[in-house]
Amino acid sequence: MLLQRRAPAWNLRLIEMHILVTFAVEAEFAPWRIRHGFKRREIRIPLLPLDRPFYDVFNARVAGTDVEVLMTGIGWKHLFCDVAQKALRDLLKRKPDCCVSTGFAGGLNPGLHPGEIVAASQLVLRQGGSRILSNKRLIKIAECCGARIADTLITEGHILCEASSKSAMSKFGDLVDMESYHILQVVSATQIPAIAVRAISDAADCDIPIDFNKVLGHDGTLRKGQLLREIARHPLRIPGLIRFGWQSNKAAHSMADFLDDFIASLGDCHGRVAASTYGEMAAR
Repeated sequence: MLLQRRAPAWNLRLIEMHILVTFAVEAEFAPWRIRHGFKRREIRIPLLPLDRPFYDVFNARVAGTDVEVLMTGIGWKHLFCDVAQKALRDLLKRKPDCCVSTGFAGGLNPGLHPGEIVAASQLVLRQGGSRILSNKRLIKIAECCGARIADTLITEGHILCEASSKSAMSKFGDLVDMESYHILQVVSATQIPAIAVRAISDAADCDIPIDFNKVLGHDGTLRKGQLLREIARHPLRIPGLIRFGWQSNKAAHSMADFLDDFIASLGDCHGRVAASTYGEMAAR
């Protein structure tokens, strides 16, 4: 009797794939959230000694895949982020098939342009720490979905607002953000495949018109009083501020388009992702 050969498991579309995506702030997430009708739910963290001992997670189905989105806040060393770190570890206990750290980044490589989607092969801190590698298979999928592959993403402790600062840092990396290294560092301990993919909001030769370190809270909310004071001090920067807002909106929509293609592509090679090298730590 002839036995029918079973297809390899990775050839089967897994309807119940589960993907975890992180954004820093609502402005980065908004176009994708609206497009798919993400629903917010509140999850309490036991024994957390904070005024707000819970976090928000957003859920939707995208291309037949369960997607959870966590907002981490800006940066990684602040009170709001105590919640984000615990929330990330809590969500990773559910064993998502992969984790994507995404949002905006500043360009350091002069060849990167606003609105461009960039996947980082490795991540480093500006000072100290070992490098972290994005999952190799996820990098290939990202490239097939239109992302440009960059060698190094640097995670910094503050927003780089001046072109001169970006130029100095460009010797060490291609783009800069404030969260991805810390997120992938947490994920790497779980052996869940992970990748950092960022949308360029400002080019290497572009000064950000105002110091967003002063006018943004860690959760991304604008400090309106401080913003008005900055505008009053520098009224000639208003056109640049409008242009930066347009570029950021373009970057958010580009990321929404990319994530749709990326998640749809994941189901076709899910087993191969799980079998490949993922988010490991490596000596610098």
